[in-house]
Amino acid sequence: MKTKTPSLTTRLAGSAAMGLALSAMPASPQQAGNATCALVDGVLPEGCDFANEATVVRTPVGANTEVETGAVPGVSTGFSIAIDGETLVGDARVEDAARRADVALADADVQVRFDGLEINPRLDVEIAGDPQAYGPGDSAEFISRTNYPAFIERAEMRVIDMRARGGPRTVAVAPVAANGRVSLTLPEGEDLAVVHRVYDKAGRFDETVPLPLSVADDRGFREGFEEGSDNLARQRIPLSGGSITVFGSNVAQAETVEVLGEDVRPGPDGKFVIQRIRPAGTYDVEVGIRGAGRNVDFARTVTIPGSEWFYVATADLTFGQREQSGEGDAAIESSESYAQGRLAFYAKGKTKNGVIITASADTGNEDLEDIFRNLDEKDPRSLLDRFDPDLYYPTYGDDSTVVENAPTSGKFFLRVEKEQNYFQWGNGQASLAGNYFLRNERTVYGAEGRIATAAQTSGGEPRAELTFYAAQPDNLPQREIFQGTGGSVYFLQRQDISVGSETVSIQVRDEVSGRVIETQVLVYGRDYAVNYVQGVITLAAPLSATITGGLVSSAPGEGETVNLVVNYEFTPTTGDLDGFSYGARAQAWVTDQLRVGVTGTTEETGIAEQTSIGADILYRYSEGTEVSLDYAKTEGPGFGFSTSVDGGLIVDNIDPAEGDGEAYRLAARVDFKDLGFESEGYFGAYYEHRTEGFSTLDYQVLAGTGDETLWGIYGEGRPNERLRWAVYYDDYENAVGDYSRTGGAELEYAINPRLGFAVGIEHTDKNNSTDVGRRTDAALRLTFAPNDRAEYYVFGQTTLDREGLDRNDRYGIGGAVELGRGWTIAGEISEGTSGTGGKLRAEYTKDDATSYYFGYELDPGREYGSYTLVGEDRGRFVLGGTRKVSDQVRMFGENSYDIFGGHRSLTSAYGLEYTPSDYVAYTFAYEVGLIRDSINGDFDRNALSFGVRYEDDKLTARGRIEARKERGVISSIGRDADTFLITADARYKISEEARLVFSLDASKTETDQSSVLDGELIDLTLGYAYRPVLDDRLNVLVRYRFLYDDYGQQIDGSDTAGPVQTSHVFSLDAEYDLSKTWTIGGKLGARLSESAPSSEIEKQQNDAYLAVASARYHLVHNWDILLEARALHAVQAELTQYGALAAVYRHVGNNVKLGVGYNFTSFSDDLTDLVQDDKGLFLNVIAKF
Repeated sequence: MKTKTPSLTTRLAGSAAMGLALSAMPASPQQAGNATCALVDGVLPEGCDFANEATVVRTPVGANTEVETGAVPGVSTGFSIAIDGETLVGDARVEDAARRADVALADADVQVRFDGLEINPRLDVEIAGDPQAYGPGDSAEFISRTNYPAFIERAEMRVIDMRARGGPRTVAVAPVAANGRVSLTLPEGEDLAVVHRVYDKAGRFDETVPLPLSVADDRGFREGFEEGSDNLARQRIPLSGGSITVFGSNVAQAETVEVLGEDVRPGPDGKFVIQRIRPAGTYDVEVGIRGAGRNVDFARTVTIPGSEWFYVATADLTFGQREQSGEGDAAIESSESYAQGRLAFYAKGKTKNGVIITASADTGNEDLEDIFRNLDEKDPRSLLDRFDPDLYYPTYGDDSTVVENAPTSGKFFLRVEKEQNYFQWGNGQASLAGNYFLRNERTVYGAEGRIATAAQTSGGEPRAELTFYAAQPDNLPQREIFQGTGGSVYFLQRQDISVGSETVSIQVRDEVSGRVIETQVLVYGRDYAVNYVQGVITLAAPLSATITGGLVSSAPGEGETVNLVVNYEFTPTTGDLDGFSYGARAQAWVTDQLRVGVTGTTEETGIAEQTSIGADILYRYSEGTEVSLDYAKTEGPGFGFSTSVDGGLIVDNIDPAEGDGEAYRLAARVDFKDLGFESEGYFGAYYEHRTEGFSTLDYQVLAGTGDETLWGIYGEGRPNERLRWAVYYDDYENAVGDYSRTGGAELEYAINPRLGFAVGIEHTDKNNSTDVGRRTDAALRLTFAPNDRAEYYVFGQTTLDREGLDRNDRYGIGGAVELGRGWTIAGEISEGTSGTGGKLRAEYTKDDATSYYFGYELDPGREYGSYTLVGEDRGRFVLGGTRKVSDQVRMFGENSYDIFGGHRSLTSAYGLEYTPSDYVAYTFAYEVGLIRDSINGDFDRNALSFGVRYEDDKLTARGRIEARKERGVISSIGRDADTFLITADARYKISEEARLVFSLDASKTETDQSSVLDGELIDLTLGYAYRPVLDDRLNVLVRYRFLYDDYGQQIDGSDTAGPVQTSHVFSLDAEYDLSKTWTIGGKLGARLSESAPSSEIEKQQNDAYLAVASARYHLVHNWDILLEARALHAVQAELTQYGALAAVYRHVGNNVKLGVGYNFTSFSDDLTDLVQDDKGLFLNVIAKF
């Protein structure tokens, strides 16, 4: 449910045919035209009596938020009425201490607020000093940032080596106080990152997403300021109570602020804010401001309740006799009784035992016999209504905003939660993890939940846990796999993807077997950005294609493949999504080391019909020693995926595997220290078998390979600081006879801190469609580091023995140098039997968010998807960077040029942010994709984005233009398409009494309808509201909407398109208070429309005009009377109708109104209601809470 806050008026949005709820506020005597009705010695003058002066109503009052301090010593407890701390009426001995604190806070421009329902935990880590990259041996000071220190028993900073052999590994731990600081000298590691972890008294812990240290943290934090940032990756500490927020302004730079016992640093604008989550109870919020000639100390006592509720509900029931009539020879006269109603509510609250409940329902206006039916079914109409918060009028002049607290695609929402357990019915993201083969990340509508025990392991995991979902998917999933290009820009296959539905990760795979070695999930805003309209992913740092494997290599670019994996949701242009998705996972830690789990999923979407089940066992002795067994079985095809090696220009779509299949995997790893050895090291092994037909997100076992079996062992040791050794063996084979077996050993020795060497030997045995034979290679590498800023190496390898396979001789030189002033250069060049290879990388980084990079890679053994090399491969170039030109201008650009023989491609991306002032900002982006291929065809893609936003005290406006043009042929398939989109909105505060709003959504597309529909759309809305603040006798609402829809938009992904139309709709509502009880009003409406069932049928004109005049009598808590006259003119039908409506309502208590009325006309004041069945007598019952 969307709640509108503050909700100052809804009186002009109701239906006159339903009698109107008449929620208008009463006019004061001054507003009613008698300006002399002011109190004289506490008494109204003669002639100022109120018509409802004898009415007595009990009005419930909420619990006092102030703390009861008890009686004044020695006297009886009395009462007082005080203004600004001065007692005026009552017992002068009763002090209003709370009010005195309020006055002091107001004088100091400080506000204290608390909220017992909204608890939003935040945890983050900040690095002190100017942004810079850190490496082993550097000293860094880490700052803890959290808003729930009251729940934290201890905290620590954990340094993780993300590229440690065998997976991420903790290499350093430093304790730190919550919101404190700690300095740490970074240990050795390949790719260091810091994680902030905090524990509660029970040992449960929360921790942040790993923050990379090898690149500067450019999140724009100001040291010592409360930024309100959150980087939580895992949240297990249960929080209760509420949040206390203190914020202030006009603090001089020389002044210091202390709040809740913590020092708070104001910003350059003199403002500060601090929020803390506290358990339920009473607190003295002490605030101190010192310096610059003033020393202010005061306290505000607040109580965070253990139980608190907010709710609003309405029931609107109508019983009547409907008389339906028509005109002319085809007139139809009929009469029938009806009983209709609408029930709606929203509630959120918490109980004393910590249960938080959020619920909402809206049945819509239905026959009473059907009002409770189909509450759980998806309601496309209500979903569209929720997309448009300005359904009736774009503005009501009250500056209200819309917050979605109960997202649902149906008529009902419920969420019940306590600590980490919850049940929800509504819109959500179903996520299952834990089994190596089975994962699920879907956006769905339906039921989902999690149940976990309070008991936990020593590692902070619940002893037992169940997660589940049973829902209807809102969209279809798309999975795209991009091999790293050395750049940071990647084009998705789909456009107009669902906002926030993406999951972006970097995945390292074995190049031969496809085995997933490591997966790292990226964080939106920090690691990547996405253009949801254009379908473009931009990484914060370039992504290489491979990670260098062992010392011996078959080619310069050989190694473990690095992929960018993007899962996201999109609404299909064709197809039906009326199916269901089910899934569940249950797991239990039998001991602190042993976990067992089962997973099951079912997809019935019409496109994918699949059932998957899995089971897994994990024994984790320590962080570095564990054994796992995973099993999974799939029945039926799932969802396929697409792959690309050039950033998304050329895409290969992989269909899902047909039939049934299964897979199992046994893996083990043991740390030497767990075996009692002093030296560092580990051993590991794995065995995996997948049968034909097995289909999951990560694996598709097709008929081309049949059953697949792979196994291997690996180990690494470091007996001392000088010596390192490693061994490995990987074996892959499939049912069609292909196999690949590789084993080797390496030895690395440091002669002294500057000079070292490494030797290695590797044996390879292959049998596939391109290579058959065996080979043994040996390699030698000599490394020299003249200082800490430079390293050079020379290497050579040769084939000792071979049969069938080509020789693999190669020699070359390389190195990396820090040139100073932010420059780093690394490169390698080599020559061998397979050709010339090389790579070069140059980077420049400044502390003020300016960086440049250039890369070149030539791999003589490179493959380019399904393309066959024609000519000579000349490698791939990447040039890009970001630059902070000034405080107002930031620029980004990247070019990637690939010369794969006769196939040449170019991808370019440019972006600019220009912020000339605090009020206005411009953004510009331009993307280019070019393919030149004399055999497979040429292709051109150009995409342009331009945006502007402006905000000051009166005007808030933003707009964006998106354009994309594609021309050409790829693999004999035409790819011509044009997309042009405009979106804009603005709100202008003409005065305190008047508002003006504007919105525009326009699109023009010419496509093959595979990604976006083909057609045109213009949706323009203007709104005006006049709402006086002091003398509100006159209120005016105006709306104009122009809609041109050539798409015939589909609803809920169905195959049937809606009508195409061109329409102008105008409406004006006005009310004027004649007195404190009488109000006159009127409405003018016009509809000029052309519509047709589809674009193939000629549109028909359908114009109409409406006029309504009304008079209302409103006596507070007593009577409401409505008299209304209407006129409707249908132009094409040459018909004019007149009518009237009368209704009388009586208030019963505070919550109920009973009304009776008669509609003398058969048409309503809704110009979209084409059924003339509104005439007749009605009885209306309205209850509101």
